[in-house]
Order: sequence, then structure tokens, then C-alpha cells
Amino acid sequence: MAGLLNWWDGAELWLTGRGFVVQTVIIMPVVLALAYGIAVTLDAVLAHGIALARRVRAGRAPRR
Repeated sequence: MAGLLNWWDGAELWLTGRGFVVQTVIIMPVVLALAYGIAVTLDAVLAHGIALARRVRAGRAPRR
């Protein structure tokens, strides 16, 4: 854990030493990829939940 924290501190220090535009160019792809991954995951979870709710409402037992 200490190694990860030391790496994070170094990366944070390196990034804060850059200008705003450079920080934005570096961070935006990471943030956008993370947001996309979260959106895809939530979409899949909600789709399965809605399908389950429809099956239950129709009176059928959920499939496993």
C-alpha cells in the first residue's frame, strides 16, 4: 500500500507542476474513459433490473 501511495504522491506532484492546459489535456481522457465505463455499467445493471421487473410483473418467475 505504501508503494501505491508513494506513486500517487509523485504523480500528483508532477501533475500539479504543469500548466492548466496541460493538466486538462492529461486528465480529460482519463475522466471521460472513467465516465464512459460507469455509464456502460449502469446501463447494463438497469437493463437487467428492468427486465427482471417486467418478468415479475408478468407473473413469471425470474430466470437464472
